[in-house]
Amino acid sequence: MKHGMEQNISVINELLPVLTSGNTGVWVYDISSGLLDFKNDFFEILDLARWGIKFSSLDELRALIHAEDLPAFEQAIAAASAGKNTSVTYRCCLEDKQMQFESSLMPCGNGVVACTLNKYPMLQLPYIEKRYKTLVNALFPNFIFVFDDNFFFVDIITPDGLRLFHDKEELIGTDARNLYSHEVNELFITNIRECLKNNTWKEIEFPVDLFGTRYYYQVRLVPVENNKVLCLNMDIGDRIRRMEELHTQRRRAEESDKMKSVFIANMSHEINTPLNAIIGFSNYLMNEDEPEKRQKYMDVVRNSSALLLQIINDILDLSRLEAGMGKLHFEETDIVALMMDVAEMYKPDMMQEVRLLIDAPDENIQASTDANRLKQVFINLINNAVKHIEKGSITLKADKGDEYLTLSVTDTGRGIPEDKLEIIFNRFEKLDRYVQGSGLGLAICKSIVDQLGGKITVTSKVNEGSVFSFTIPYRYAGQKRENIGSTREFAANKQKSSGG
Repeated sequence: MKHGMEQNISVINELLPVLTSGNTGVWVYDISSGLLDFKNDFFEILDLARWGIKFSSLDELRALIHAEDLPAFEQAIAAASAGKNTSVTYRCCLEDKQMQFESSLMPCGNGVVACTLNKYPMLQLPYIEKRYKTLVNALFPNFIFVFDDNFFFVDIITPDGLRLFHDKEELIGTDARNLYSHEVNELFITNIRECLKNNTWKEIEFPVDLFGTRYYYQVRLVPVENNKVLCLNMDIGDRIRRMEELHTQRRRAEESDKMKSVFIANMSHEINTPLNAIIGFSNYLMNEDEPEKRQKYMDVVRNSSALLLQIINDILDLSRLEAGMGKLHFEETDIVALMMDVAEMYKPDMMQEVRLLIDAPDENIQASTDANRLKQVFINLINNAVKHIEKGSITLKADKGDEYLTLSVTDTGRGIPEDKLEIIFNRFEKLDRYVQGSGLGLAICKSIVDQLGGKITVTSKVNEGSVFSFTIPYRYAGQKRENIGSTREFAANKQKSSGG
C-alpha cells in the first residue's frame, strides 16, 4: 500500500511544475488506502487555511461536499479510478461558509491526481457579518451584494429584518443580468470592469421597476480579492422623491411668476380699453351740445364704466378665491327660486330674438350651499352665453340625482371649437379677442364650483351651441311648487342694451 503511494508521488513530482501553474492546488488520491497527499501549498492556494479547513482522506473530503453535488463527485472519482480523465464541479460547506471547486481528475498508477481550482474563493464577509453585525447594519442599512467579474452573484448580506424581493438562495450563483434591465446591466458591467481594472471604487444610481413600483438605488462598487466586487446598495427613493417635489415646486413657482406677468399684461390691456373710452368720451361730452350725441357719449361712458367695474370685481373675486379668503356661507337654499331670481335680473336686458328659459321640476329643491356664490356662477355663465348668441335661447336647467344636483346653462349660440374645450376654464382664455370681458368669468365659475364640492364641465358644437353643467351636493324636499311648469320663459322681447 505504501509502495503504491510512493510510486504515485514519484510520477506526480515530475509533473508538478506543469500541474501547479496559476492558482491550482494538487492532491493525489491513493485508491488502496483512501488517503490524500497534497503536492503543494494546497490549503493556502485554495484559500482554505485561514478558515481552518483541513482534510487528509477522501472520506473527510466527502463529508465537506454539498449533498447535491456528492453524486457527481463520486462518479468522477470512479471514472478516474477506472482510467478515464474527467472533471467535476462541487461545493464544499463548513458551518456558514461555502466554496465552489472545479477538479480535473487523471488516473496515475494506483491512484488519481486532482488539479483543483477554487472558482469562488470565500470572502471574509460571513465573519464580518457574524462578528460585527451591528456595525454592518449601521454602515449599510440596506443590503450588500458580492459579484464576480462576470456579474454573477457570489454572496448576499442583509441586515436583520430586511427581506429582499427574491430569496438569497435563489440568487447566489446566478447571473445578475436576470434581475436588472438591459440599461442597468450595462451600467453595472461597465463600472465593475473599470472598478477591477483600476482597483478603485465606483458609484452609480439607477431605477428598478418591480411589481408596478419604481425603486431608486445608489450603489457603491468596491474591488475586493480574487476579482470580486463588493456592491453596497442604498435605497435613495426618499431622496429622489424629495428632489422631484422640489423640482415640482420650482416649476410651479416659475409658472406662477410667468402667470403673474401674463396677468399684468392682460389686465393692462383689459383695463385700458374701457378706461380710455371713459376718458375720451368724457372729453367729448364737455364740448358737445347736441342732445342725441351727448346721450350716445353718455351711454358709452356708462357702459365702459360698468365693464371696468366688472373687470375689477372679477380680479378681486378670483384673487380672494385662490387665496382662500373668499369664505363660503352655507345655508338651506331653494334652488329653483334662485334660478328664477337670476332670470328676473336679465329680463329687462335680454335681446329681442333671444329667449331665457328655466327647465326645472315642479318640486322644491333644497340644497345646503352658498346662495350668493351659486348665483354668481349662473350670472357668469349667462354673461358668457349672451356674448356669443344673437338669436335662439338660453336655458337654465336643474336635474335631480341621488347625491348631487346637476345644474346647467345651455345656449344655442356660436359654440366652442373642440381644441378650446380643455382650456376654456383657464384664466384669460377668450374665444373672441374682440369681445369685451376679462377672460376670468369661467375661471371664477370653476373655482366656486370646486369650493362648493362639485365639478363643472362643458360640451359644445360650433354653430350649434354650448352646455355648461356643474354639480353641487343637495337634499330633496319633495314639496310641490305652485304656479310653475316644467319650463318657464323669462324673455321680455326687448332690445338688449349695450351694457348688458
